[in-house]
Amino acid sequence: MENQQDEERAIHDLLKRHPNGLSVTEVAEALGRNKHSTGRYLASMYAAGQVEMRTFGKAKIYSLAYRVPLPSLIQTMSERIIILDTDLRVLFINQASTDFLGVSGDRVTGQDIRYLPVSDPAIHDLCLLLADQVSDTEQVIEHAVENVSGEITYLHTRIIPSFDDGHRDVYVIVMVDITDSVTALEALRESEQQYRELVEMAHAIILKLDVEGRILFFNEFAESFFGYSKEEVLGKSVIGTIVPPNEMTGRDLRDLIQKICTDTDRYRLNENANITKDGRLVWFRWSNRAILNEDGEVVGVLSVGNDITDRKEMELELLSRKEQLERRVREIECIHRFVSTLDSKSTIGEILSELVRVIGKCWSEQGTAAIRITYGEMVCESGLPDGLPFIFSMPITVHGTPAGQLEAGFGGREEDPEYYESKESLLAKFAARIGWSLEWMEAEQVARRERDLLHTLLSTVDAAIFVLDPKGTILRINRRTEELTGFLAEEVVGRHISELLQKQEEINEVQAHIDTLLEAKRSTTIRAVWPGKDGRGRTIEWSNSVICDESGSVTHIVSTGLDVTRQVEYEDELRRCRSMLDRLLDGEKSA
Repeated sequence: MENQQDEERAIHDLLKRHPNGLSVTEVAEALGRNKHSTGRYLASMYAAGQVEMRTFGKAKIYSLAYRVPLPSLIQTMSERIIILDTDLRVLFINQASTDFLGVSGDRVTGQDIRYLPVSDPAIHDLCLLLADQVSDTEQVIEHAVENVSGEITYLHTRIIPSFDDGHRDVYVIVMVDITDSVTALEALRESEQQYRELVEMAHAIILKLDVEGRILFFNEFAESFFGYSKEEVLGKSVIGTIVPPNEMTGRDLRDLIQKICTDTDRYRLNENANITKDGRLVWFRWSNRAILNEDGEVVGVLSVGNDITDRKEMELELLSRKEQLERRVREIECIHRFVSTLDSKSTIGEILSELVRVIGKCWSEQGTAAIRITYGEMVCESGLPDGLPFIFSMPITVHGTPAGQLEAGFGGREEDPEYYESKESLLAKFAARIGWSLEWMEAEQVARRERDLLHTLLSTVDAAIFVLDPKGTILRINRRTEELTGFLAEEVVGRHISELLQKQEEINEVQAHIDTLLEAKRSTTIRAVWPGKDGRGRTIEWSNSVICDESGSVTHIVSTGLDVTRQVEYEDELRRCRSMLDRLLDGEKSA
């Protein structure tokens, strides 16, 4: 016989022919094997629940086991489970563990875990770590294993002191792969960091208000512009901080803010006076978008503002001269208003209901089972048969905080204490997995909200936005960019920005500016005529910034552009009006 499986199969057939049982010596003589190896195979089969053992004095009598062993269930589980004796020898190891260690079960059963024949040094270090953590109290560790190919696996491991059916001390090692959860959390943190960098570096005021007009978010540019720190304004009303109660014209801004917060769709775009901390009056053009909860109710407003003070002051100056020029010059055209077009799969309840079904099915073969999961105000259960109480209860922990309860009840026959203890341990594993599932679901929901907020921000802002890589390739544009350039996103994403230009000098100028940004790594502002797809040029004022990674290398270039074509025309018109007025006044003096 070549391997342990053949030996154990021979022992199984022999014991089947002797239902009253045989001693180690009798089995060894019948098979022609030595007592030492025969005893080792019988101990392995006993740990796996394949045989039962009775003692008569010093003799141990082995016979076939006719119950459904719990190890048979454990063998098919995805968790990596190893059972050691007090000498740290492997009594039982399931398929998931042997696959992970890279060895077969017959090569490790009976071996000291510290000296298993593994080829990967990282796996050897893991075995030493597990052996070092074995103690009389339960141990919980989280660690990473990087194999020779560079692949990293994150493990959540519990080492549980227990005892077998013969009341001998054993140690149960349960290793759960949490790589997906760790990866999801890291991706979430990276996404959140990119979102915050984009929001904080935007050359625009970004506010988040509740329905009462209190400030919930105040970006870095807002702090710099208005002179308030976040701590000074968060939780306070915009009225009395950055918005005065009334404009110079007498318009009640308190009423305006209330309408914006309660009927946002009617006030998607508005202009109003604002005030800085030092009392300076400024004017802003605001793009507003309602923030809805899961029930579709308005819970706040996202507002993105651009400073139009210069334009507003110019407008006021033109209006102040209107009475002198109304019979000499034609009426000045009103200021153009920009119009913006504003423009996830299973729920937590569905996931919990599926978990109830899966756990209930797992135990249904061993008798009647009832499962109930409580998470916040949500309760999912498989039904409670008459006279079957929930005898087990395990807390569900999410992000280290108790967030719910997993309860289970079993019936059908009287259970011994050891049987209940094994079920309680298994239930604890399920509770831990539910907690990880909820963390993952919450992380998915947060990531989805972050993506939705970023998409809303880019769609709502009343400015053109280009996001480029360091080579100048276009990664993303917003709707306002499409309106100004005449190009749709699908026409330009993936192309170099120079391909949107027509003249070689324009291409050279843009490339030179990109090179300067990559070298200086600081924000710049330029004004240039941008040729649209239709060939009609627009004067755009660009604010350019770079986003760097932890090493200081530039990862993205963000360019925010405001169409100042009309403003330039107003400046030219104002100069012409002034010149005409001066000539008229000089003519009246001469007369």
